Amino acid sequence: MKIVLEEVTSIANGIWLSFVAPHEIAKLATPQKVMGRRSVILTISPLHEKESDRLILETHNLEVLSVGTSPSVVVIDAMKSEAPPVRELDAPSAGRGDLEFLDQVARSLKGEAKLVAETLLKKVREKSPGDLKRGERLNFSNTPDNFWYVIVQPRVQALSITVRGLPERFEPSTLDLKIDRPGYTRFSLSKPSEVNEALRIIWLSRRKDEK
Repeated sequence: MKIVLEEVTSIANGIWLSFVAPHEIAKLATPQKVMGRRSVILTISPLHEKESDRLILETHNLEVLSVGTSPSVVVIDAMKSEAPPVRELDAPSAGRGDLEFLDQVARSLKGEAKLVAETLLKKVREKSPGDLKRGERLNFSNTPDNFWYVIVQPRVQALSITVRGLPERFEPSTLDLKIDRPGYTRFSLSKPSEVNEALRIIWLSRRKDEK
């Protein structure tokens, strides 16, 4: 029997993050433990469809190491080598500002907040080439078009995102949208489950000729 996980994020070589309700994880196999917030699945050679962000598992080739209390689940391929994780944005084509942002994220954020920041920038760059430019403190504005900018917030372990356009342009939304400076909207981002909604808002904030 095959299990398909949607919207998975590769976080290292042979390690993926996805979101499945804990009771659904428990149905896959008898869990060895029930502990923590995040579930953990060990499997052998799953099929990762990069274009659709899907991960296909065979039930006879997996073990549920633990079931957590949240929908967050980590899938580990037991057959992968221990090659160090590689961030796609570390390629030579990545902008200096983007790399500076990722370095700041690595120093300031942890866990899910760190993953959120890395995933958000990766997804933005897939559709909108450019570079971040560092401002005062932990502010980064997008260039060449500043239709969004981001502030790293270590104290609350989150990102503050500001986009071009008033809140009504993006509503309804599951995020708490607030008026920032005139003509701009601000919202906070800290959970992987919020990334897709944040991306929807960011894309809507671009000029019509950029879409």
